[in-house]
Amino acid sequence: MKRIIPMLVVLGMLFAACAPQAEPNRQSILPVEDSMPDATPAPTDIPLDLTPAQRAAVSALSDITGLSADKITLVSTEAVTWSDGCLGVQRPGMMCTQALVEGFKIILKADGREYEFHTNQTGSAVVLAAGELSVSVEEVIIAQLAENLGLDKSDISVVSSADAEFGDACLGVAMPDVMCAQVITPGKIIVLESNGVHYEYHTSADGSRIQPATFALTWKREGGIVGFCDSLTVFLSGEVYGSQCKSQPNETIGTLAILLSASERNQFSAWIAEYGSVTLDASDPKGVADGMINVVVLFGTGKGKPGKPVEGDIFTWAQGLFQKLYN
Repeated sequence: MKRIIPMLVVLGMLFAACAPQAEPNRQSILPVEDSMPDATPAPTDIPLDLTPAQRAAVSALSDITGLSADKITLVSTEAVTWSDGCLGVQRPGMMCTQALVEGFKIILKADGREYEFHTNQTGSAVVLAAGELSVSVEEVIIAQLAENLGLDKSDISVVSSADAEFGDACLGVAMPDVMCAQVITPGKIIVLESNGVHYEYHTSADGSRIQPATFALTWKREGGIVGFCDSLTVFLSGEVYGSQCKSQPNETIGTLAILLSASERNQFSAWIAEYGSVTLDASDPKGVADGMINVVVLFGTGKGKPGKPVEGDIFTWAQGLFQKLYN
C-alpha cells in the first residue's frame, strides 16, 4: 500500500539517521554541568565537556554560519521526545519517519542571535528549527553534501541555480511508494559539482525545503518465509532512506558518510561510474511458495553491465547498508 509521506527537508545540516520518535509533552531540563561527554574525540575547537548532541549542534551552527566554535555559546538544553523522525520540524512537503525520537532542544547564541536546534540523543541527527541565517541556500546545500559524503566544502562548486515550478509537493522527486500532492510548487533547481560529479537538489522558493534529486540506487525485498517488507533509496548526494514493517522505527534516514567506511563508499562510486542504469533481479521464480522479491535498480552513469559476481556484491552492499541504517 502506498503511503502519503511529505518529502524530507533539511534546513541547516542533516547529520545522520533519525532514531525512534518522541512522546509529545515529555520534556525536562538537562543541566549542562550534569552531562557527560562520550569517548569520541571532539574537534579541538569544541569544548569536550559538552554532550555529543550539544557538540553536534555547535558543529552544525559553525558550518552554517562560518563562525568558529569559540564564538558560539550554549544557552540551554532541554530533553524532548520528538513525535516524528523530523525532530519536530515539520513543514509542508517534508518526509518524516513515523517513529518516536528521544532527543534534545538546544538553544545556541552566536553573533548576538539565537538559534534553535533539534537533535536525537546521540547528536547523529541535527535539524535547525529556528534562527536567522546569513547564508544562501546554496551554501547550506554545499555544507550538507560535504557532510553526507565526507567531502571538503572547498572542493564543491555551484554549477547552476535556477528558478523552477514543480508539478507536485514532492518538489518533482518521485520516490518509490511515496504519493505526492498534485499542486504546483515554486522553487529552485540547484546543481553542485565535486570531482567531476554533478549532484542535483530541488528546493522550495524560500529554501526551507531541500530535496536531493539524483537517484543512485533503490533496493526492495518483499515476501519470503519470514515476510520481508524492506526498501532502500540511496541518492548520489549521500542521503539514505529506509522503510520496513517488521519493527520500529518503520522508516528512517541516514547518510553514506556515517553509515559506510571510505572503502565502501568508494566501491559504490566505482559501480556508479562503470555501469549504466540497470535492474538486477534476484527474486525467486514466480509460483514458488513463499517466494521472495529481491530487486536492485542501479542508476549508474557509465555504459557497462555488471556480471553475476558483481551483481551479488551489489545486493550484499545494499542489504548491508540497510542493516546499518536500522542498527
